[in-house]
Amino acid sequence: MRQRSRAGVRLPLAALAAALVAACGGGDAAGPGVFTPELISTAAVPLSESEEVALLANERAACVIDSYEGQVRCVDGEGVVVGLFGREGEGPGEFIDPAYLTRGEAGTVGVVDSDLGRFTVFEPSGAWVLDVMLPEVFQPFPSFEAAVSGVSLDYMVMLGRMSGSLMTRYDVNLASGEVVGQAESPPGPWDIECGQVVYGIPDPAGGWAFVACDGHLIFVDGAEDATVLRAPMYVPELPNERDVARTEEELLALNRSQGLPRTPAMDEGLERYRATPKNYYLRAGEQLFDDANRYWIATQRDQHEWSWLDVYQDAAYLGSVRVRDRLRAFDLLGSTLVVLVDRQVGPDDGDGIPDRALDWYDIADLPFAR
Repeated sequence: MRQRSRAGVRLPLAALAAALVAACGGGDAAGPGVFTPELISTAAVPLSESEEVALLANERAACVIDSYEGQVRCVDGEGVVVGLFGREGEGPGEFIDPAYLTRGEAGTVGVVDSDLGRFTVFEPSGAWVLDVMLPEVFQPFPSFEAAVSGVSLDYMVMLGRMSGSLMTRYDVNLASGEVVGQAESPPGPWDIECGQVVYGIPDPAGGWAFVACDGHLIFVDGAEDATVLRAPMYVPELPNERDVARTEEELLALNRSQGLPRTPAMDEGLERYRATPKNYYLRAGEQLFDDANRYWIATQRDQHEWSWLDVYQDAAYLGSVRVRDRLRAFDLLGSTLVVLVDRQVGPDDGDGIPDRALDWYDIADLPFAR
């Protein structure tokens, strides 16, 4: 395996701010481009502990998990509910813990229940199509990506870090739940000062893309030649107050689920979080390859009034796509980008809790998408 390294352009904060201002309405030819696509529609969705979104095949409807009701809700860009399905239970079409979403062919949507170890396919209207029990090996792994194609479901699950294969892709037959194929990712290790590879996904051309510590990315092609680069727009950035408040809320919810009060250890952990620069990536699973084999990754940059998705192709940085509000998840199909966001808390929000919404963007006119 050969390894190449690209240093990437590391901008100081002042230069980053200048680049963002200069590129607000389009790309800056003199440096890393920042692009703001056209917002074409928006729809409110319920608050949820889940941060999953699946854009359906028609590009006009998207589905989210309503964790408090144990349901999946599908809406179009005008906010019209086109599907509402699921309820608590273990029978066909019922959920205990709906955890992951994926779109399928002909507008179907797939739901993984991590508690039942089951994958269920629905029509967006809510009509149940099938259930399949997943092999036990998939149960413990929180990292998951899937794409329904014919009768096969593709899984990527975490195996181990820096020892043997980092990731394995499993093909599971939807009719039987049996593993019909698997492919291991290149094992590394790669030359990264901080040393930690976090997560990776395969690309349609037979390669892989990995996120690592301190803003590093590793792109491995089908011949297992690796390119290591540091994200050009990455700047170590401390959590803002919204980040801290959200982390505090998550820690309190975890304590409540275990019947525990607020503890000094929780407060110490919160202070460590406040003083530690954020990761480059939003979460391990918030990355994908589009139809043109471009790699999109949701970042933790800013996330106050705006959020950013960075885009790469052939191990080269193409630009950064700016979307409004606080991005929690995204999906992309054709020329449509859908983003699940937490809105800014405004003066009319008496409860002080950000509203949640889906925003649809048209990315057809982005320079690198033409």
